[in-house]
Amino acid sequence: MVIGGSISRFYAGSFGQFLQYACRNLEVVNLGEVGAGAAKMRRNFQVGVLDSESGLLPQMPSGHRWLLVQGGLNSVWLPEATSWTLSRLFVDAHSAGFGVVALSLTPWGDDADGRFDGWKGLRMHRATQHVVDFVMGRLKPTAAFGSRAAGRPENSPDWVPGELPAVAVDLWASDLRTGNVAPLRPAEALRESFAKSPYRRQVEAKEDLVAAARAIGRQFLAKKYHSFDPTHPNTAGHKLMAALTCQQAPAAWTCDCDALRRAEWRAGRVQASK
Repeated sequence: MVIGGSISRFYAGSFGQFLQYACRNLEVVNLGEVGAGAAKMRRNFQVGVLDSESGLLPQMPSGHRWLLVQGGLNSVWLPEATSWTLSRLFVDAHSAGFGVVALSLTPWGDDADGRFDGWKGLRMHRATQHVVDFVMGRLKPTAAFGSRAAGRPENSPDWVPGELPAVAVDLWASDLRTGNVAPLRPAEALRESFAKSPYRRQVEAKEDLVAAARAIGRQFLAKKYHSFDPTHPNTAGHKLMAALTCQQAPAAWTCDCDALRRAEWRAGRVQASK
């Protein structure tokens, strides 16, 4: 069961379609929705899967239920809230007998996107990184959720079963990124505007922050993976997403990652390359 936003709903060879091709014991049902943030993703799982009248749960055999999550970008400007809601989605799935495989957010953005201008770019980058670090299990609950951590019924300083995915795939720090081929942004303009930036009180870290802000372009989605914009990966990008997932796929899926490497999207479906 795929839950996510518009990236998961890609129409011309999505990561879910590539994985279904490569994994013999995997049947993919895609409940991704364009524009869905973390809260809508959770709601889509509750209604589309868990609902006693309309949900698909009865059609999924016990012991063979998997949730494949890739999303949260539509609410990423609220990173603690997004992380909290994704965690509650994972708990919902865990409680219903699902194993959870979560793909992190992908690199995104470009220099033409005003959200990445100057110091705004570092804030957006760090918000995305926060959600990625939560999914990858690199944060403690208090760091991931902020004040929301106090609302965890377990009241534990550490993660409890179900709050994190069983498998986490890092797409953020992957070959999807532009990387070092992108030039660094000019330093002087950032230094001059630091006093008016959201980081102005972190004077002792000024040069580190300037360095991070200069490198934002290196965190963008590589142009060769752009589809209709610099946020949504194209078919080649989705194939790479599937390949990275395949390397960590549960054994129960019976995946052939070499077959995936040779596959291509052709005539409306994934098939072996000619």
